Amino acid sequence: MSDRETVLSANRAFYDAFESLDSERMEAVWLRDQHITCVHPGWRKLTGWGPIMASWERIFDNVFEMKFELGEMEVMISGDIAVVVVEEMLTQRGYDGVSRSQVIATNVFERSGGKWFIVLHHGSPVMAPPDDEPPLQ
Repeated sequence: MSDRETVLSANRAFYDAFESLDSERMEAVWLRDQHITCVHPGWRKLTGWGPIMASWERIFDNVFEMKFELGEMEVMISGDIAVVVVEEMLTQRGYDGVSRSQVIATNVFERSGGKWFIVLHHGSPVMAPPDDEPPLQ
């Protein structure tokens, strides 16, 4: 398998862990290191294993179901670092019912011990332009 295919597989494993709502699966895809970083949409930056894993537990405790449709992915690889930029179409079901959102995510992976682990996830919500305003090109 090429590096690109392996990175895309690691990226899919991240979203599979996300959809599973299983903290152990999420722990398995992150590099266990203090330099890891996560920015959930609308949250402050989290750094380090403890705060990031606690954030996933908090998210998982407050939803019943999450499903992602992933748009086109841009993949850049340089040595043992890979970046995946992807559009997420998220449908989640929680205590307040069903909600849908669109997020642009940047996922950075680091190769360690021959395996790609996520070291940074940054999600930015996409806000729809007003009806009378065309989208930027």
